Amino acid sequence: MKSVDVFEPIFWASAYFAVLFVLRPIYDLTLGSEFLGNTPFILETMGPFQLALLYAFLGFSTFLFGYYSGTNRRLAKALPRIPNAWDVSIARKLSLVFVLIGFAAFAWTVLRFGGISGYLSNKAQTLTEAGQGYQLLGVSLISIAFALRLALLRTFWSNVATYLVVFPSLLVIGLASGSKGAFLSPLLAWIVVSHYLRSRVRVSTIGALVLFTILLLPAFNLYRQIPDLLATSPDTIEAPADDAAVEFVIRHGMSRFYGIDSLAIIIRDTPEAMDFQLGRTIYPLFVAWIPRQIWEDKPIISFGKIFAENYLGASFSGTGISGSPTLLGEAYLNWHVAGMLLVTFLAGAVVRTLYVWLIIENFSPLSVFVYSQIFLYLFTFWEASIAGLLAERLAGLVILLLVVLLVGRTVQVSRPVAGQAS
Repeated sequence: MKSVDVFEPIFWASAYFAVLFVLRPIYDLTLGSEFLGNTPFILETMGPFQLALLYAFLGFSTFLFGYYSGTNRRLAKALPRIPNAWDVSIARKLSLVFVLIGFAAFAWTVLRFGGISGYLSNKAQTLTEAGQGYQLLGVSLISIAFALRLALLRTFWSNVATYLVVFPSLLVIGLASGSKGAFLSPLLAWIVVSHYLRSRVRVSTIGALVLFTILLLPAFNLYRQIPDLLATSPDTIEAPADDAAVEFVIRHGMSRFYGIDSLAIIIRDTPEAMDFQLGRTIYPLFVAWIPRQIWEDKPIISFGKIFAENYLGASFSGTGISGSPTLLGEAYLNWHVAGMLLVTFLAGAVVRTLYVWLIIENFSPLSVFVYSQIFLYLFTFWEASIAGLLAERLAGLVILLLVVLLVGRTVQVSRPVAGQAS
């Protein structure tokens, strides 16, 4: 019997979809929503909420259809082959260069916000200010170097550098950034590489990571509110009761996953808040490569900020925070239901093609290295803005493929001739 690969993205994408469009609706109908109001919802909201549930079900159905369509393997075979060997010397030098550039980019980011004190205490600005694209891309090189070392460099001293220098540095940088994704990404990359190149990861390990993530969400939310907390008198802070503490964890845990709320609001408020865009939210993708320092009035790449101002203004207006329109919501805003179904079909086809290309057709340490760096986005795409996700990931994917080109070597594996002694 063929074993199930727990890191095939269909399982993770389905689970993430369930959080956004199954668990979150239950949460909304039980505890109320920060965006839709308390239950029972008013009639003007309940109708779009029900439509959002229906559209989400249809979108997930077309995603599955795209994922399991027969074209995926043919597309994967048409993509370039991944080398099955590598140059250790080049890999070691490249990882060192990436780490140094990454540290320099992080130092530049910290200095940009007035030093370490300003960077740590002003998360509202550091997480939302425009023009950080190339800096963040530079910082991400540390994560690429970490995965490269995990997959290709396994000597004693390489392991010392990887686990005692690079990995802790990534955790500290992720914690300081206030970004849950930046903190969790190296952990996930470590697990993915270990799963494919060392020993199969148990479901219990994945469950522990999920539990750790749930418990981490309130901590990061509080960290982002440090200025408000410092301004609050300690005498006014009361310890919550046990039932209130449970609700506190649930509310903070679910506050990140408001996908059904976004979709319902877009259905309810379009075309009043914004007219149907017909692809205009994706246009900025084509100018994303131009630094904002050169083109100060460059369009906002991620539709999330525009969405937050126009649809979630009561919560996000003037904050600069990027809201999550969700893939379904942004596709609906552009091309109504037909566009939403087409986009989810394409998403399923792309996700499956990447998995087949890297893990099934071209399995090697180098392909696992690439997969570990894109895996997170193969299931969190549900809540991303289309242009923002593509702009960020295409740049990263180009770097990953350049690494493969520089480090990789193709070795022909000779097969023994029939009757020849082995």
